Amino acid sequence: MHTNWHFLQRLELFNRSNSRLLVDGRWGLEKESQRVTTSGELAMTDHPAAFGHKLRNPHITVDFAESQLELITSPSASIEEAYEELNDIQLHAEGELGEELLWPLSMPPKLPDEDRIPLARFGNSEEAREKELYRAGLSLRYGKKMQMVSGIHYNFSLGDGMLSFLHNHLGEGKDIQTFTDELYAAMARNFLRYRWLLIYLFGASPSIDSSYYSVMCQELKHVARCCPECCSPISNYEKHAVSLRVSRFGYSRAPQGNSTLIFNSLQDYTMGIRKLLSIKSNKFSRMGTHQNGKKIQLNDHILQKESEFYSSIRLKQVAEAGESQLDALEARGVKYIEVRILDLNPFYKTGMDLNQLYFLQTFMLYCLMEDSGVISKEEDHVMNKNHHFVSLLGGKPSLKLYPYNRDTVPLQEWAKEIFDKLKPIASVIDMADNSSKYQSSIEEQYKKVLDPSLLPSARIRKEMEENNESYLDFGTRWAQTNKSRRDERCTV
Repeated sequence: MHTNWHFLQRLELFNRSNSRLLVDGRWGLEKESQRVTTSGELAMTDHPAAFGHKLRNPHITVDFAESQLELITSPSASIEEAYEELNDIQLHAEGELGEELLWPLSMPPKLPDEDRIPLARFGNSEEAREKELYRAGLSLRYGKKMQMVSGIHYNFSLGDGMLSFLHNHLGEGKDIQTFTDELYAAMARNFLRYRWLLIYLFGASPSIDSSYYSVMCQELKHVARCCPECCSPISNYEKHAVSLRVSRFGYSRAPQGNSTLIFNSLQDYTMGIRKLLSIKSNKFSRMGTHQNGKKIQLNDHILQKESEFYSSIRLKQVAEAGESQLDALEARGVKYIEVRILDLNPFYKTGMDLNQLYFLQTFMLYCLMEDSGVISKEEDHVMNKNHHFVSLLGGKPSLKLYPYNRDTVPLQEWAKEIFDKLKPIASVIDMADNSSKYQSSIEEQYKKVLDPSLLPSARIRKEMEENNESYLDFGTRWAQTNKSRRDERCTV
């Protein structure tokens, strides 16, 4: 984007006549949920036959484990369509589960011992065997229990009209695909800078079942290395955490190095991931690739496959038959981005509501319009520190974060600065249909900044305390409540 253009100038490009461009795009949602029994224990049954073959059903498949359903919408022309389709898919899935429930939380239900957790099974084809071996490698590298964490992925692309409009004003003579790739990379960098706000507002995994404590203890030494200020007994994490899922105790792992640096360009991104795919890991090499004559992981590299790249956001392209994501990106550039940082909110049937999706759209446009220089090693360190601070200590009063150009600042103060830019974006979006839904979504989320007791993480703690419930009791109760709802309009 033009280096001499800044936030207000970009926003001023849009007025009542072209404000609809801000919702010109495609959206898709992916939701992971564990199947559980009525007592909150992991379901040990096979993937329901009613869903058909896991490799053939485009809407209902599995993720890591046989019990972990993955619900996938088609790309939709509006946020509302994607949301309604996810609700429909979930209703269909629940209708085929019999007495089983969908666990409503991101952290796992009551888990059996590691060796009893069944990996997803796909069949006898070459593709099926590779998928199963990849999962065996994940369980070897990280442990099965850590892989049982679930969440929501938000896929978003700018529409052709929006891209053409921006290219006309900011393209500086570049071809449209080069400009588009730079645009998405810039958006991703800002997402990484300000992701802490999404963790704070939507983090909904402050607690765990005791069957997950072994993972917590195992990861404490790694937390000490990447965020020494966060080290304290597990009980303190449960007191202040907003999202254990996106902390080191979930999917934020160190072995992939300073992975955010690769978002400085599409070439850096593809080359960076290819490097991780090609370099042997000393740790994973010691584990070996074979045991008793049987292969136990795809390879001993830092990444077995590109899908093992655990980032808060990914650059994506639609892959054709026989093509990898990296091949597709190199051939045709960026088509959309995938946000991977969202927890399941137990208070909603689908794990989210429409207001959250409206907010996310506004937030992504903020990331598009805000200045976005390249990420340095120093900034990478600070971004990761803010990520861990908020995920593990976001509920702590007067928490201070680290902006990238000044001293520490209270979380609420920095959040207000961002909201001051989100509000005018939402106002312009609402011009398109003379509504107030985007502005309302901003106002609703800002209430959480002013009153942290409204955060989903705080609501979960409060309900558990008031009802004298364990994590397992709370999750089971909400799983049953959500299953009884016919659609998301029946929420609290």
